[in-house]
Amino acid sequence: MTDTAEPLEALLRRYRQDDGEPRAVPTVSLTDAIRLGDDPLHILPYLAGIGMSVASLDDLLLVNDDESEEEIRNFRVAEGVAVVVASDGA
Repeated sequence: MTDTAEPLEALLRRYRQDDGEPRAVPTVSLTDAIRLGDDPLHILPYLAGIGMSVASLDDLLLVNDDESEEEIRNFRVAEGVAVVVASDGA
C-alpha cells in the first residue's frame, strides 16, 4: 500500500459548496510566494504574524498541529499542498 496523495480535484469534490460547485481555487507557486513575501490570499504573511516561518511545502502542514489555529487547514495533494481558509465561519 502506498501513501499517494489524492489529486486536488478529489479534495475539491469532497469539500465543495452546498450547490455542488467548487469555489474558485487560486494556484500559487510557493517559490514565487516566498520570493515576493506574499501570496494572493496573504497566507504567508498571516503565518509569519503568528510566528510560523514557511520555507517549504512541509512547513505548511505544520499549521495542522496548532490546536489554536481555527482558520487554516492544509492537505497534502498530488500537486503539492492545498491550503483551506475558513474565515468568519465560511
